[in-house]
Parts: sequence; structure tokens; C-alpha cells
Amino acid sequence: MSDTVMLEIHDRVACLTINRERSRNALNDEALGRLKASLENLAPPAVAAIVIRGAGLKAFSAGSDIKELASQSLKDRIAHTDLGHALGDAIEQHPCPVIAAIEGYCLGGGLEIASACDYRIAGAGAVLGLPEVALNALPSWGGTIRLPRIVGVARARELVLFGRRLTAEEAMSWSLVNRVVPQGEAFAAAVALAKETFGNTDPGIVSIAKGLLTHGTGASTRTARHLELLADMSVLASEAMDQGVKAFSGKGPG
Repeated sequence: MSDTVMLEIHDRVACLTINRERSRNALNDEALGRLKASLENLAPPAVAAIVIRGAGLKAFSAGSDIKELASQSLKDRIAHTDLGHALGDAIEQHPCPVIAAIEGYCLGGGLEIASACDYRIAGAGAVLGLPEVALNALPSWGGTIRLPRIVGVARARELVLFGRRLTAEEAMSWSLVNRVVPQGEAFAAAVALAKETFGNTDPGIVSIAKGLLTHGTGASTRTARHLELLADMSVLASEAMDQGVKAFSGKGPG
């Protein structure tokens, strides 16, 4: 695997590191492609959860690699946007829960990628924002789609149109971040959460629950309820649920 992205797997938790610390983990085409390819090769039951982080403590990611964009043709820039979209979709639709461990700057495309994750833990020194409009660009990796669904339309307008930057605590108060930990501890907290939460859960059921949340949110209530019922019919008949119910009721192991 290229050095732009590093992969480690311990106790069924896969850790993907954007390894471009000197450029504040800016996302060039190679890094985007490597992240996407890595996600496509990670799947349950070998992997129960995934953590994404940036190398070092200065940045989760400062967004697209501006130097690379400056040298690209229009065709290449469009392909770069498509790749950013594809990575966001790969995270959002991945069968495993994905946790973003955020330290330092999480800006532009970095925030858009973090927004596609299921859970976000930030170190106390983190700064989150979408500065694209001020640079005569757009947050075009799903930023205008996912962000309003997370923080609401009014607050999304503050970030996208007015360029507001949030501290970690402000981001948590906006529900953009789920948890704030002391600076430098986001990655350890994310790995611990992944192991504690998903170490003994059935990966198939976790995947179904994530899929319902991902796809049911945008569906009509009637359609979402039907999807939920169909999914539940499968889970109710599963051995995993039978074991879980027996264990919880004291009639089985655990």
C-alpha cells in the first residue's frame, strides 16, 4: 500500500491513517483512491469497525491538496470531485461502523469525509470548518448534503456561506462531533470505543442497523417502516439474536 495511507488491523478494528503530515494530511488523488480501495477491501466478520485519522496532531485533514488542484486540467478536477464523492459514499455505505478520530484542523474535504463517518471524536484542540466558498470553490464532496442533515440547515449555512470555524466544544454543541477528549487522545478513544462497542456484537446485525439509518432517513415514513420490517424479519430469525435474547434473559451464556 502507498505511504499516503497506512492500514493497521488489531482485534478486528481497522485503523486507516492519512499519512501526509507535512501537508496537513491534504487529500490528493492518490490518498483518496487509497482510502477508497482500503475500505473496499475491509469487511466483516474479519473487521468489526473502522477508525480513520490523520497522521500527527496538527490535522485530521485540511481538505483537498490545493497544489495538486492548481496543476490539474478541468477534466482532472472533475475526476477529483467524483473521487471525493465516491470516498464519502464508501464510508457512509460501508457495512462496518466508521469512526473519525479528529485532531487539529478538519477543514473542507477533511470535514466532508469526517461527516460521512458514523461517529466523530475530536481532540480538544480541533478546528472544524468549510472554507471553500471564501476560496471561490464549493464543498462538493457531499458537504451541502450531509452537513444540513447533521447540524440543521441554518447552522450549515453558517459553515458553508459564512465560513464559520468551530472549536471542538462548539462542534459538539452543534452535534457535528459526538465526543470531545483531551488533545492527542482522539485516536486512542476511537479505538477503545470501537473495541468496547463492537467487539462482541454480530457484524451482520450492525450492518443492517447502519443500512437502515443510512437509507431510511431519506425515505418516506411508510417506505422506511417497510424496510425496517423486512430487515427485522431476517434478524428475528437469526441465531445471533436468539443467543443475545437468551443471554440477556439469563437463560444462556453471559
